[in-house]
Amino acid sequence: MDYHSQHPMDLYFDAGEIIEVLGIENEDWWNGSIANTQKLGTFKFGSFPKIFVEVVESSKNDYQEKKIINSKPSLPPRKKPSITSNNNKTSYDDDDKSDVLNKLPKLLNKMPELTKSKLSSSNNSSRENGLKPSVMSIDLESYEQFESQQNPISRCDPVVVAKDFEGFFDASVVDFTIVDEYARETPTSETATIKGLSYYLTSVWDHPLYKLRAIFVWITDNISYDCENFFSGQYRYGANEPEDVLKKRSAVCAGYSNLFYELSIAAKLNVWKINGNAKGAGYEAGDDILGSHAWNGVLYEGEYLLIDSTWGAGFLNNKQFAKFFNPFYFMCSPMKMIYRHLPSDPKHQYLQPTVSSEEFLNLPFFKDICFKNGINLTRWPGCIAETSKDKISLEFEHTALEETGYYGANLDWKGQRILAVVQRLTHPGPSGGILYRILCNIPSNGDGYLNVYYYPRGGGEGPNLISQKVINNGTGSNYKQFVKMYHTFSLSIINPLEATLEYNTKVRFEINVFGEHPTPKLLVFDESFKKKQLLEIVDQNNEQDYVTFVGDIVISCKGKWRLAYESKNNYFSYIAEYEVN
Repeated sequence: MDYHSQHPMDLYFDAGEIIEVLGIENEDWWNGSIANTQKLGTFKFGSFPKIFVEVVESSKNDYQEKKIINSKPSLPPRKKPSITSNNNKTSYDDDDKSDVLNKLPKLLNKMPELTKSKLSSSNNSSRENGLKPSVMSIDLESYEQFESQQNPISRCDPVVVAKDFEGFFDASVVDFTIVDEYARETPTSETATIKGLSYYLTSVWDHPLYKLRAIFVWITDNISYDCENFFSGQYRYGANEPEDVLKKRSAVCAGYSNLFYELSIAAKLNVWKINGNAKGAGYEAGDDILGSHAWNGVLYEGEYLLIDSTWGAGFLNNKQFAKFFNPFYFMCSPMKMIYRHLPSDPKHQYLQPTVSSEEFLNLPFFKDICFKNGINLTRWPGCIAETSKDKISLEFEHTALEETGYYGANLDWKGQRILAVVQRLTHPGPSGGILYRILCNIPSNGDGYLNVYYYPRGGGEGPNLISQKVINNGTGSNYKQFVKMYHTFSLSIINPLEATLEYNTKVRFEINVFGEHPTPKLLVFDESFKKKQLLEIVDQNNEQDYVTFVGDIVISCKGKWRLAYESKNNYFSYIAEYEVN
């Protein structure tokens, strides 16, 4: 008979489905799961009344149930759940269930402290069973660990010339929607000459900021990068005069800078050209050879700001120009621009003191999203990490707490893409932000690149955040492959981290889950789905907003074992996949 319960903890099913029994609550109610045939690797989990099913196969350790089709039986009495606070007990039975379900979200919102304190109570059943958060199985002493070198930018201040300076400008907080739309809808008839285009873009705005923005947006929207001349080496002889760029609609960086300058001068804006070098197309972390580059400077309300319309228009990918509007490079602070732009004349850094060429080359290879996420490198060796141990450990802090995604990393090594582990730590960083540790195992002698990625909450892989050159003087004999993980939500696997588990052993699984409300269920199971066990919550930290799951799992069969979480509607999806030989 079908069992279609609305109870939040029940396992609903149709007649004829097969249930794997996970446990027995009492003589009337059992716990079980049903594999989802529509989505591989997921399943429903919950309680069900024994009277609705019949045993079709059983053993000492495993039960398999099949629904029977008959007249609908009466539900057996259900154990009444209760919520206790300050010794005042409230409970509900099945007659009140629908009313409680309607009120459940409100109740949870009103009682966050009650729910959390219950999980961390010394009376928690998992503590009674002897499960405790463990020391991480990975021996950090076996990893090359680094103390961060002093960042030369930290001793610098932006140059300010105004006597009554009111504060540094931040373009990201200004709404330029109307200006941007106006610039992008410029009629072709207005683009025949420099003066005509400049007048159309700027004359409607009273404030110089909007004039500069309109010029920036028009150039980034209409001028493509001249890949042909750049990769053929002919870019020095290409048509980069502003009139030529306006006519051809393509240029290298010098053409972008020249056009921006001429359009601004025609509007009587205080703009100039800057030449130098940059960590741009073709650059890799640790390189000591930089490409030439050109951008613009502007004096705005007493401070010097920088504009790079080339990088604001897009980027190069496989020798092709990928159009991508990037407003980061409009009115950018010199404190940020210096990480990838080095002017030929140090005075155009607009920093006091200035940064030397050697210091510039040793800066970490930051991408612009690092500033959005407020990245602070807490244990980082500069642009090159060198070891003889086959292993390195790095740490960084994420201080922009409104950004709630998560991080991943891999090692590009001799044509291979090798997984690295990014763990969110349970204690805050030195600036009060979220602290992350990167563990990277290196398979052989040589060099490669460690790349860190940011995954915005809601799905999808974000851009490369940081690139780090790695040199290993070891042999690779200490290398062990990390487990393959599927990006889901913010969590850290503390143990086990290695991809291979040993057969016929007991393995301690320990997972920290951050900021998930309601707290998901975590489960470990084998490939056949016959061996499975829920992990138990053993600790909850309200201040840092994380929950610790622990379970001692007997690895009793070979093949693949998976760590999973409840995604929705009592279905489970993979977090990590292990191999047992």
